[in-house]
Amino acid sequence: LTEGKGIPLHFRGAVTAILDWLEALPQEVLNARPWLWARHASLLLVNGQTTGVEEKLQAAEAALQGLEVQDKTRYLSGQIAATRATLALTRYDVETMLVQSRRALEHLHPKNLSLRANANWTLGYAYLLQGDRVAARRALTEAVSLSHVSGNIFTTILATVGLGMVQEADNQLYQAAGPYRHVLLLAVDRPLQITY
Repeated sequence: LTEGKGIPLHFRGAVTAILDWLEALPQEVLNARPWLWARHASLLLVNGQTTGVEEKLQAAEAALQGLEVQDKTRYLSGQIAATRATLALTRYDVETMLVQSRRALEHLHPKNLSLRANANWTLGYAYLLQGDRVAARRALTEAVSLSHVSGNIFTTILATVGLGMVQEADNQLYQAAGPYRHVLLLAVDRPLQITY
């Protein structure tokens, strides 16, 4: 139910209700379904909270230890890494962003385009912070492409802004105006429903 049909419920303003539901679940239920721990951590970030995210990711990893290794557990490891990369971005922790973004891309299901877009976005932003604009442009371009195909407007906006920043850093000011204009159009065409 937390995924919704097509558009995840947390993008339709239900993040608070989902977080309340996850908080109410007994720890035994969460441990039996490690993906719930990971979902809880990622939704905290969606809600602008960083406190408790790492602890929930660690709980997800601990719960995974008791499960047989298979594709699902590997893919969940990728989701955990993608969330950890985003958490590292909030702290400008470039090294962790690089390591976790790469780990996410290595472990995520190939068809999970939305999270793959997010991992490319955090990777691109880490490269930008390092000053490697060529690698940043490559990762951010991939993030825009994947997020567009998956319908992940939020990551499309973030990665497109990143591309504009790369062009600014390359002193391509006229070209940088294009991505920024595109973001404004996206924001007007599809305003995000954010719950506070």
